Amino acid sequence: MDEPNTEKHISLECTTILGRSWPGANLYKSLKLGWQWRRLRWAVVAASEAAQGHEANGLPPGSREFQTLFTEVASKVQEYSTESGEPFDTLKARLPTLCALERLANPAPAVPRNKAGMTLGILIAAVLGPIGIGALIGLGAGMAHWIAHLFG
Repeated sequence: MDEPNTEKHISLECTTILGRSWPGANLYKSLKLGWQWRRLRWAVVAASEAAQGHEANGLPPGSREFQTLFTEVASKVQEYSTESGEPFDTLKARLPTLCALERLANPAPAVPRNKAGMTLGILIAAVLGPIGIGALIGLGAGMAHWIAHLFG
């Protein structure tokens, strides 16, 4: 109302693609991202099937084949992430197979067991076991003597 009379530009929403703007650009980008998403899912599924085959053949987790598969798929996911604007972590959540590939490529380190504690427990059991068994035998013999004395 108090605005000065200025020319208002009403235009269709346009996106620049390769230096050109045109009204159907958003639809084109949407279709393009949809197709790329399908291709990405297909690539992840194909890598997952390959990983299952390697796993069935007895390859241990962390082997070079798993790492190669994960690297290829992760680069494709990163490429889609930059193009679509979706964060990489969100895409990992939407592609659970990618997490499985990552676990096969980079397995958690095996936790070494505390062998000193186990060895100490065995030594204590070796010393206290015969003492306990001897005490039980002695109590049993003493109990047998008193039972025989009371009823005999």
